[in-house]
Amino acid sequence: MKTVIKNFKDGVVNSYSQVFFSNNQWFGLLLILASFVNVNAGISGLIAVAFALLTATLLGFNSIYVKSGSYTFNVLLVGLTMGVFFCFSPAFLIILLFASAFTLFVSVWLSSYLNKYSLPVLSLAYILSIWVLLLGIKSFTAIRLSGSGANSCNEIWGTINPSFEIFHSQFDSWTITPLIVSYLKSMGAIFFQSNILPGIFITLGLLFYSRIAFSLSLLGFLAGYLFFYLFHGDIIPADFHIIGINYILSAIAIGGFFLIPSKASYILVLFCTPILGLIINAFGNFLAPYHLPLYSLPFSFFVLLILYTLNNRYFANHLYVVKYQLFSPEKNLYAFRSHLERFKKDTYIHIYPPFYGEWFISQGHEGKITHKQDFRFAWDFVVTDENKKTFRLPGEEVSDFYCYGLPVLSPAAGTVVTLQDGIDDNTVGDVNLNENWGNTIVIKHSDYLCSKISHIKKDSFTVKVGDYVKKGDTIALCGSSGRSPEPHIHFQLQETKEIGAKTLKYPLSYYVTKNTEGHQLHSFEYPKENETIFRATPTPLIQRAFHFIPGMKLNFNVTKGTEQYIANWEVFTDIENNSYFYCHKTKSVAYFTNNETLFYFNSFSGDKNSLLYNFYLGAHKILLSYFEGMNLEDNLPVETYNNGVMKTIQDFVAPFYIFLKATYKAHYSYADNVQSPSEIKINTVCAIGKSKRKIDFELELKENKLSKFIIKEKDSCIIAENI
Repeated sequence: MKTVIKNFKDGVVNSYSQVFFSNNQWFGLLLILASFVNVNAGISGLIAVAFALLTATLLGFNSIYVKSGSYTFNVLLVGLTMGVFFCFSPAFLIILLFASAFTLFVSVWLSSYLNKYSLPVLSLAYILSIWVLLLGIKSFTAIRLSGSGANSCNEIWGTINPSFEIFHSQFDSWTITPLIVSYLKSMGAIFFQSNILPGIFITLGLLFYSRIAFSLSLLGFLAGYLFFYLFHGDIIPADFHIIGINYILSAIAIGGFFLIPSKASYILVLFCTPILGLIINAFGNFLAPYHLPLYSLPFSFFVLLILYTLNNRYFANHLYVVKYQLFSPEKNLYAFRSHLERFKKDTYIHIYPPFYGEWFISQGHEGKITHKQDFRFAWDFVVTDENKKTFRLPGEEVSDFYCYGLPVLSPAAGTVVTLQDGIDDNTVGDVNLNENWGNTIVIKHSDYLCSKISHIKKDSFTVKVGDYVKKGDTIALCGSSGRSPEPHIHFQLQETKEIGAKTLKYPLSYYVTKNTEGHQLHSFEYPKENETIFRATPTPLIQRAFHFIPGMKLNFNVTKGTEQYIANWEVFTDIENNSYFYCHKTKSVAYFTNNETLFYFNSFSGDKNSLLYNFYLGAHKILLSYFEGMNLEDNLPVETYNNGVMKTIQDFVAPFYIFLKATYKAHYSYADNVQSPSEIKINTVCAIGKSKRKIDFELELKENKLSKFIIKEKDSCIIAENI
């Protein structure tokens, strides 16, 4: 019952904030307050939303949609409109309840249809419902227009064709006051309020919710105003707020909500201003004879037109559609930029080195011996000792070579499409030019991506053509067949299954190199000749400690100075199979990914003073393999910053330039046994901003779990022990 009541309460508030594409509760409460400047409208809107939510709950609609308000914000608009237009009476209240239920049904119907095309409902359900109601109510004399309702009807129906001279003469003065008043009235008109006070409330709420949305509302309004001025639009300045609704909502939707905010999205808003102006006039002139209000129809039509067009592009170029909606232009932008910086080189298929352990690249891309022209994007791998020798003495037999007979692994999941076997290994120093590639296997990983491994030991294949192999499966042993004067692995990527196909430049997903400072992880790069590389094979202790599955519960005894408390986390998976931690105490959520090589966090929402947020920072990126002295680096999203003056300034300019930076570094500092550790310590540090606010973390892994987590910042120390 508590959950139902909470969902109902959240659904009411979110129904208001959803009008501005938000799920911010404080913004929603401010919008409720603004709607009550006109008491009749406020009461009517609230009743309509409450009844629709009750209906949706009783009918068994998904609680997620009930809580989000996505089905009921159109109901709110219908309720507000009826509260403005009609006198309160028993008959009115009955019609209001039926109208709210009808709008709910229309919203669900349109949502189920438009979702097939990845399109939002916007205010289409409201437009269709209010037209039906206004046309249907005319026959019922028990429902009477209020005085303000009659004026509103005349105002709305009469704004399409008045003389433009009044507009043009007032605009010639170009004073700032009329613009501000008209902007505030446009804001208020979104909630059917006729004076600037609710416009002030809504504007302040919008500024609090999103600086980007606020700037776009100004841009859209001014661009629309200027368009009507330059083309002598037929509208009175005092009534421009009715048209301004469409410009404001369209600018926010296209410039910063459904598209990632950017210079390109702002330019798109300006570029499409004339198109929207023509749509407004066209619909206005079409509807005028039928005495149907225009309202936000042009906005809905225009935004759906743009989104449908962009969804059918061959590839995204500058204008990126939001895939995972965070209901904030800033959050959408920062998450997108963070993901772009972290995974810009990521490939759809992850290709790993085809071996265990430490191997030396004797010939890389554009190699001087055989990696030429069509075959230039390939690697030759051998195993060397500390003196860079590839063999143990005397080195006269292939069995003297360190790599001979070592397992060859599948570099990624796929199907064996070509296999050549039966070719003997060469004696050391000899080559077989007639059967150049020697024993070879080709694995198809996707259309136009295959991997080829050559010079395999005769009769060592463990697979056959048609077999499906997983990443890391042993498929053969290293040999010295074909053009191979000494044992080695030839490895390349190609588009087709033929053994002689030309090479394809394609990066290895993850591998590790060693330098004077320790080990370094490389992601989606190309190993170079004379480098020694390691396959990042998971270390069992780290792998198990960061193996978080749905339903798992973690309890930490947290000590902060003299304060002690218990933090309870639980692992969940959402409808799109994205995993996340949920903190029951703070209601915080942290999304993460484990791709069997790395554990990393994607996003966080909630209390930035919580233990979960500190874990989000301190374990932002963890390699699941232990290498002594390993160093990892990553970027933290701008959302890492607490709110402040610099963060506010950053929000305003974020679509054009991001100047705030936050970095993450991890150092693998201790293992009691490098080969098979039972205890590991990983030290990480987050540096935030130019002031270099620094937070140090220590992760202690024991007994196949994260046993202890320590956070240090200045004189503060927090110790969390896994109980």
